[in-house]
Amino acid sequence: MGFFSPSYDGAIDLAAIPDDFAERIARRVRTGLLVPGRRARADYVVQKQGPDAISFAARGFWTAYNVGLNEVELRRDGRGRVVYHGSFRRWAMYAAIQGFALALVILLGILVLPDAQSEISRTSWGWAFVGALLVFFGLLWPWFLVAMQRRFVPRALERIVRESMAA
Repeated sequence: MGFFSPSYDGAIDLAAIPDDFAERIARRVRTGLLVPGRRARADYVVQKQGPDAISFAARGFWTAYNVGLNEVELRRDGRGRVVYHGSFRRWAMYAAIQGFALALVILLGILVLPDAQSEISRTSWGWAFVGALLVFFGLLWPWFLVAMQRRFVPRALERIVRESMAA
């Protein structure tokens, strides 16, 4: 998986994994994945659950867009290790739509605002700058967001798993 891929894999080493590992994660999903007791903007649902594995997914736009833990699979791997695979493809799609919308707003502003085009034309680099803005926000910015999100989403998942196993 590349740096700009909206999926991630990893492993969490723990001293010991309780026998009710999957049930603890399921309880955390039901009661509030990010902050126990609060499901607002963090509405997740368990998709599959077995004794040694569980998968859950974001339900609704705000949950998928706020955090990015869109789809997660956790599996016990031995006595002290949990391996995971996750995806934030929906989050990445929303980021791409947001970047495109921002570029569109810039373009519409230039076309609609009086004197905007003449102001841009006053300098030799005006249109090049506008073009660079449109390319950056419309095409590149979403991929930068994905690269940054790849660092934060696994950390959040690892924190949740460690808290759930300690409870």
